[in-house]
Amino acid sequence: MTKTLQEVRPSLPASWYYDPDHYRLELVEIWYRDWICVGHIDALKHNGDFFTARIGDQNIIVTRASKGDIRAWHNTCRHRGSILCAKTSGRFRNGRIICPYHTWTYSVDGELVATPGRIDTADFDAADYSLYEVHADTWRGFVFVNLSDTPAANLADFLGDETDFVANWPLEDLRPVHQEVHTINCNWKIYWENFSECYHCPRVHPELCKVMPVYAKAVFDEADVPGWQPLFDGDKGYGRVADDAITWTMDGQTTLPLLEGPTDEERDAGLTFMSITSSFYIVAHPDYVRSVRIVPKGPERIDLVVDWLLPASAGDVDQDTIDRIRALPMLVIEQDGAACELNQKGLRSNRFERGMLVSQEYELWHFHEWLRSRLDEADPPASAKSVSRHQN
Repeated sequence: MTKTLQEVRPSLPASWYYDPDHYRLELVEIWYRDWICVGHIDALKHNGDFFTARIGDQNIIVTRASKGDIRAWHNTCRHRGSILCAKTSGRFRNGRIICPYHTWTYSVDGELVATPGRIDTADFDAADYSLYEVHADTWRGFVFVNLSDTPAANLADFLGDETDFVANWPLEDLRPVHQEVHTINCNWKIYWENFSECYHCPRVHPELCKVMPVYAKAVFDEADVPGWQPLFDGDKGYGRVADDAITWTMDGQTTLPLLEGPTDEERDAGLTFMSITSSFYIVAHPDYVRSVRIVPKGPERIDLVVDWLLPASAGDVDQDTIDRIRALPMLVIEQDGAACELNQKGLRSNRFERGMLVSQEYELWHFHEWLRSRLDEADPPASAKSVSRHQN
């Protein structure tokens, strides 16, 4: 039985993809409430190591604290609100976070420990001015934060059963060997919708379709093809690489050893996806793993942070190997980015109020229903009071 939609469904209102007030509403109700992946623990090897991360307009410090635990703080001094860390990564010397403005000094545990030059008063208590903490946790080497005062769920419950898809991959033993940041001038939802359908694949991704023949049929899985019947008991019709391919490279071949852990069936498929709506996904191949983080930078701009991961035991990885495993994924991202930017520009038409979804775009419908449910539960903040979720 196919998973396709049996009737045309309406898409979201066009204004939701560029209206600043609606963007702010989504930040408050989704991005500032969900667990968001902000990086990999490999960047925090030693106590005092840190990196900064941005979620919407919030700037966060993530560090390995004095006892080796991962902690996160708003990148804001408690004195008068200055940014504490202008650098994107590094190590806090002597375990101290020092404000570059008036030199207020904090421990890597967030405590205010010194206020040089301040004229003392009887009512000042340093214990009242610790850094604003952000909830932080890790999952299999990836670092997540949650900006909510009280998260609705812990990280494990938030990730849920989606983690089962990559359960057999040795994620804890992998480390990033290469990273690229790709900017796309589109709303975050445009990119997530593009990620969620393959209707565009035959035209936009001819190289990928050679490695993934099912994509040439404008679907992700064989089970989406009308009239598909399972070939064996338990066959779910998932998409797989071509018969002569192993992984996602330009020729489908690999020069890397296969990762330990995946089953023969998982290796034969050539890939598996794990996705966390709407900020993060992993593509696990038999020989390498790739993670992608979506970072909203405004109503019509995102950064994609793409990491390639290999076993830590691999040591230094030569440039030829990196070039080989990056070429096809980055080509796909660049092609998707160009298509997403065209999509974003077209939504500005005065005549275009909303689009429509066709049969194989069922994942978009699920995404839209998820988004509507999240926003229907929201009490719009003051900055978004003008946005009516029901007027269209």
